[in-house]
Amino acid sequence: MVELGFASRFPDVLAGGLELAAEALTAPGGTARALRALADFDAYSAALRAVLVDRLAAEIAEEPLEGRHGQPTRLGGHIAHAVAVSELAALQGTSEHAAARALNFSTALVNTHPAVHEALASGDITEAHARALVDQAATLPEHAAEPYALEALARARKGRLRTPGEFRTLARDLRERLHPDSITHRRAAAREDRRVWLQPEDDGMCTLTALLPAEAGHAAYQRIDALARAAHRADGEARTLPQLRADALAHAVLRAPEGTAAAPAAAVPTPEDLLAGVKAEIVVHIPAAVALGASDAPALLDGHGPIDPATARALAAAAPTWQRLFTDTEGTPLALGRTAYRPPAGLRRFLNYRDGTCRVPGCTRPAHTTEADHATEWQDGGTTDAANLALLCPRHHALKSLALHHLTHTTEDADGTEGTDTPSPALIWTTLLGQALPAEPLDRDHVLAPRTTDHPPPRPPEPPGNTQHPRHGQQQGPREREPEVPPPF
Repeated sequence: MVELGFASRFPDVLAGGLELAAEALTAPGGTARALRALADFDAYSAALRAVLVDRLAAEIAEEPLEGRHGQPTRLGGHIAHAVAVSELAALQGTSEHAAARALNFSTALVNTHPAVHEALASGDITEAHARALVDQAATLPEHAAEPYALEALARARKGRLRTPGEFRTLARDLRERLHPDSITHRRAAAREDRRVWLQPEDDGMCTLTALLPAEAGHAAYQRIDALARAAHRADGEARTLPQLRADALAHAVLRAPEGTAAAPAAAVPTPEDLLAGVKAEIVVHIPAAVALGASDAPALLDGHGPIDPATARALAAAAPTWQRLFTDTEGTPLALGRTAYRPPAGLRRFLNYRDGTCRVPGCTRPAHTTEADHATEWQDGGTTDAANLALLCPRHHALKSLALHHLTHTTEDADGTEGTDTPSPALIWTTLLGQALPAEPLDRDHVLAPRTTDHPPPRPPEPPGNTQHPRHGQQQGPREREPEVPPPF
């Protein structure tokens, strides 16, 4: 039996160990009691993590954060919070969005809601319960947050611990009841948060979500539903109502003006028909063999991921122009030296393709929302060359410009070549607390590069009655090799 025990890799700061008793796997009911004990440990671990995250933020706030002299006000003046989020994301290997949520939760839990923190540490509630409560309390005025939290905490159990989903509903309803501000005032404030966001999904799909005022959202849904139902009644229509609603939404956003030949008023086009009407600039990386129809390997849609080759070819056919990525030997200058501060369009297009996203590890801000930064600052003698430029999102660009975080060249690339003389330089991102992480371009090799291993297709089943197998020790003849597929480049 495998020994189940835990000892920290950092015994200087986390001493002792944790071991699962043998009775947990042998005694009647031992597994159930062990799971309950582990749930208590999970809760204690979450409470301890909140203390450490809060302390990390406090330590950073005590650091001198004025940065490089002569810089304008950056990050809305909230420099300590931005640095703490960046440090926490690097420490835990998470996105900065997740790190910001963890920091805000920990700060509120430890400093504003000590009773909730104590309940979590003792295992009376789980981290999910604590997060639901703290999230709702954060929307209340400061003087009302703690009384609300105590009231909600007292209702976490009703003969048993409510599930996180049940408690989340209770906490939301209780917040409506106890909120000291009128619904009119809260609605006006909530309207400021309206937005639209995109979430990539598997198999070439995505989720498009909008946070809207309730009346606008309901009216939009009713309109989409009416269009879908009208199309569903047409003869020969095989799509389901959910599919038609999705197609009607895409049509409403991408269609030509109603009544034109391109957009009959009563029609709901299929997703394939809508591709011809896509006019927004999107970037698809298509291997030449895929574009020519010689390969069925996937292409890469910027900001999403792999898409099927048929969709990629349809988008390429609908594009008014193709942008070819030139190298330094084909016409686009990749090194301007000290002759210009801002990179020209061709060099910027090269950077967008090379880096793909912000170069800071874990940051996924797409290239078109970033700023071209000189690794060696212009005022320090840096050049406007591909080897000295990297894309950084505005937040990370600000942290670097304030000299709180640093982007520096390494001596060598991973292959041993000089790291400062190549169009894709090897860079290191160093945080305020000294974490040094490789700042690499977006990795597309797992989609676009040739596969490192060629897995043969599964063998077809043997025909009925053919049950002959080679005898032990008998050698089989060589299997016929499958023809090689052209590499996707």
